[in-house]
Amino acid sequence: MGKQKKGLGPGSAVADGPCAAGLPMLRAGAQAEEHPVLAASPAFLEMGGYAAAAVLGRSCLSLLGADAEPAAVERFRSALAARRRHAETLPIQAADGHAIWCVVFLAPPGEGRAEHLLTFLDITERVAQERRLREGKEVAERRAEARMRRLREANARLKEETERRQRTEAVLRDALAQGEEDLRFRDFLVREVNHRTKNALQLAIGLLAIQARQSRDEATRKALETAMARLRRISAVHALLTYESENPRSIQAADYLRRLCREVEESHAAGPNQVRVEVEADEEAVWGPDTTVPLGLIVGEALTNAFKHAFPDGRHGHILVRLAAQGEGRMMLRVEDDGVGLPAQRREGSLGLRLVELLARQAKGTASVEAGPRGQGTVVSVSFPGSRQQPASAPA
Repeated sequence: MGKQKKGLGPGSAVADGPCAAGLPMLRAGAQAEEHPVLAASPAFLEMGGYAAAAVLGRSCLSLLGADAEPAAVERFRSALAARRRHAETLPIQAADGHAIWCVVFLAPPGEGRAEHLLTFLDITERVAQERRLREGKEVAERRAEARMRRLREANARLKEETERRQRTEAVLRDALAQGEEDLRFRDFLVREVNHRTKNALQLAIGLLAIQARQSRDEATRKALETAMARLRRISAVHALLTYESENPRSIQAADYLRRLCREVEESHAAGPNQVRVEVEADEEAVWGPDTTVPLGLIVGEALTNAFKHAFPDGRHGHILVRLAAQGEGRMMLRVEDDGVGLPAQRREGSLGLRLVELLARQAKGTASVEAGPRGQGTVVSVSFPGSRQQPASAPA
């Protein structure tokens, strides 16, 4: 007997043909309008989780899931009726109700077959990925549209803000032009006041000089010369703050003290190297105008008194001007000499001493005038609020 070819029977395995590879397959009747399932491969039953009895006899179209597109179902139905080859992507409803997306290949009757042969290629994962991609694309499109809407709104606000700023800038330009004009006028007034102040000081010094030359009384002449010296010191401070400093609000105290001491020494020294003036000052100390003026006058007054009274009869000596930090935001200014010292009794009503105390109060400080160590010389001390500039940080 020849070898008999086995068919695809209910619940049976297929031993030859395409089903030999274990593919999900169905055989469906070609004569009946509903195309009932005549046989199912074990792979199809396993794929759908069906028992053979639940599949056999049913219309093959009834196995389609609810998500099937009506147009796709109609194309597949037409292919069955026309008995032509066809491939369609359709969902198969599994036994537990979930959809299994497949490409269904339809082979019409022929080559000794009287039934349709349906082969199923499971593409559920691919369909799920495509769905996720579509959903992701839709989400991205919605987000993009939302961003575009926000950008349009932001652009409208920016345009409105730009127009508002342009209007504001126009107003500011007008105000700036007026402000510059006001500043030029103010600078003119400041220069005029400074010039007049300088001329007034020079005129006062000249008048005192005339009176001093005409005076026959020695005491009167000395008093006038002392007043002239004080006015010269005031004039020097005024020139420093007005004409010679790049920033009159921040004077380098050490440089200023050295310059002031040099000028007083040149004006009062009786002979070369008779009295040596030394300056020891914190190089980082800075003074504002409210400190520079009174402290400069105090140093000038103390130096002048030392030159006049501390070294009589050509006596040699030393004057030390020291500026140092005192702690807690305060500084100490000392002018000390090693001359003959103060009289035993402080001179009552001394104008110089009263000036020192008054000027110290203007600098928000306190002053004292005392005898030096072991009763030799004089020490003028002023404690006042002071500041030091921060040193520039080293480059990284």
